[in-house]
Amino acid sequence: MILPRDLLRRAGAALADQPAFIDGGRRRSWGDMDRRADRLAAALQGLGVGKGDVCAVLAHDRVEVIEHWFACLKLGALRVGINWRYAPREMLHLLHDSSARVLLVEASCVPLLAGELDALRRAGLILIGFGAGHDLPLDYETLLAAADRPATLPALGEDDLVAISYTTGTTGLPKGALWTQRGVRDALVYSSLMLGLRQSDIYFAPFPMAGVPLLCGSLGLVNGMTVLLPDGDFEAARALELLAEHRATTGIFVPTMLQRVLEQHAAGHHDLSALRMVSYGSSPATPQLIRTAMSQLGCELIQLYGLTEATAGWLSFLQHEDHLRALDGRPELLTSCGRPALHVDLSIRSEQGEALGPDEVGEIWVQGTVNTPGYLNRPDENAELFSGDWLRTHDLGRLDADGYLYLTDRKKFLIITGGYNVYPVTVEAVLAEHPAVREVAVVGAPHPDWGEAVVAIVSLKPGQHASAEELQAFCKPRLGRFEQPKAVLFLDELPKGATGKIAKASLRDGLRADPARLPWPAP
Repeated sequence: MILPRDLLRRAGAALADQPAFIDGGRRRSWGDMDRRADRLAAALQGLGVGKGDVCAVLAHDRVEVIEHWFACLKLGALRVGINWRYAPREMLHLLHDSSARVLLVEASCVPLLAGELDALRRAGLILIGFGAGHDLPLDYETLLAAADRPATLPALGEDDLVAISYTTGTTGLPKGALWTQRGVRDALVYSSLMLGLRQSDIYFAPFPMAGVPLLCGSLGLVNGMTVLLPDGDFEAARALELLAEHRATTGIFVPTMLQRVLEQHAAGHHDLSALRMVSYGSSPATPQLIRTAMSQLGCELIQLYGLTEATAGWLSFLQHEDHLRALDGRPELLTSCGRPALHVDLSIRSEQGEALGPDEVGEIWVQGTVNTPGYLNRPDENAELFSGDWLRTHDLGRLDADGYLYLTDRKKFLIITGGYNVYPVTVEAVLAEHPAVREVAVVGAPHPDWGEAVVAIVSLKPGQHASAEELQAFCKPRLGRFEQPKAVLFLDELPKGATGKIAKASLRDGLRADPARLPWPAP
């Protein structure tokens, strides 16, 4: 039985001098990572932390976040990441909901909880700081210097919990999906295989590692490759500098990140000749964005579909060969997220749970070892999450006759207008083809006659102009009448969630709260 901590131990021994992580001007070898994780695990044991205890971290994307995670893997502690973009209310919810024993905080993030730290300490939370000037009771590097290796490591099994990964909280407070040792191991191994990652790769991991992207930053555990961190947080110009400077060979982006990188790349010269493959996922990408990426980057592309509740174990892959097929007579494939991965079963089900046939739209169900055993402290939602061994994703989609999965949207974003179902991604893909459109989100808004109406919220490319009427006219020959936007609104920048995805729920709820923005009377 191989567990994630075994992969780290073996990498530390077999690849002791191989670069494991690059964080700005700092480098850690696999030997360094194994030793420092051992020291942190021993320090935590000395503070009374053991198997099953929750250790949280609040930081930007620094190598210490990975060291903290690796120490949790060794100790059997449950890792909780807190995104620094959260509001204090959400941060406190994560700490209280998870019953955290330890909180590791980067110095620059201490002010985010400044008014709560004394109360948290009095409540028994162990506070550890890293970085200059954190002023917390315990210092990370001091603890490591005083520690050696854990006296003993606890026995662990495949069903033991390893982390609590909180959703980004677009509706209500974040909820924590439980991850198991088996789920993390299988997600890492099979994702690495399906992506074709190599030991010689330098892998750029710019996602915020508070949640699911932690596993993207951990893929080197499988093959010993080097992971390039974003030097704190993702910023498109800096990302291009890092890719060129370190001759990165591969990496992953959410579509909004990829859009920013392509804009920066088009505006100047950056040597990306070392790139052999870029993956993208986490939210739907428009065909226009994909075609631009293929043209500009000149490397292989792989699209991914997955979810927190499946331990970030990507569930389907649109491989590079599929992208080429799309350019050679199958353009609809660019709206697909590929064929199911080989470590899961996917099924399209009706509201009654019946399996549907090819091209019938229903809810995507998934079965596999990567599935969460449930949410923390959410018994009612757990009852709705599962049907036997199948996890209900709450995503709507269809499988075509060739086995390609097409994601239509989250169930909660389905628009029902005048009795017709409208899938926002269909409308978004059309509007994204307009040369002035930079980003678009389509939501449903209350309408006095149609129940709901299709509303597009658009940001335009710098220096470009388009009116609402022009964009509506652009949609007319390309969409059914019921799919065409009844209103087009403009924002300079669409709001993003903690993982960089467009915050569609926020846009929808904003229209419901302020219907005066719409060109029809409130129902």
